[in-house]
Amino acid sequence: MRKIIIAFMFSILPLNVFASSQPSEVEEMGNLTGVVMACKAYRPLYQFEEILSRYYSNTSISPEEEKAKLRQYARAKANSFSLYRKRRIDCAEIISDFTRMPIFKSELYSDGSLRLPDGKFLYPRGQKKLANGAEKLYPIKRQSKQ
Repeated sequence: MRKIIIAFMFSILPLNVFASSQPSEVEEMGNLTGVVMACKAYRPLYQFEEILSRYYSNTSISPEEEKAKLRQYARAKANSFSLYRKRRIDCAEIISDFTRMPIFKSELYSDGSLRLPDGKFLYPRGQKKLANGAEKLYPIKRQSKQ
């Protein structure tokens, strides 16, 4: 997934954005969502950010580390959004590529647990398994038309 995101980011963002140093994965995600936000793709962005915030929460060793990641992500998203909000970019292709990212195959549960596309579970700090009665929030099962 990281290779796809890096290739995607370098294809849409100018190199001067990265002039100071190589961006972290958190900054890459922020840059990507800023561009998607500039394309006004709010529905997939909302789902992406719910999953991503759980990912950062469940992989951070402390609340302070989680907050630092979220601040870094928000700063990168805001910078990228303000850079691209008035530019002409191929939003249809960007949104299509964005919504096909593997992260959208993650499953988010009501207890905050996250099941990654490879089947690995990430639990909230201090939790060792899926909580009793936890329900899957994403992906939402589409009801068939009758």
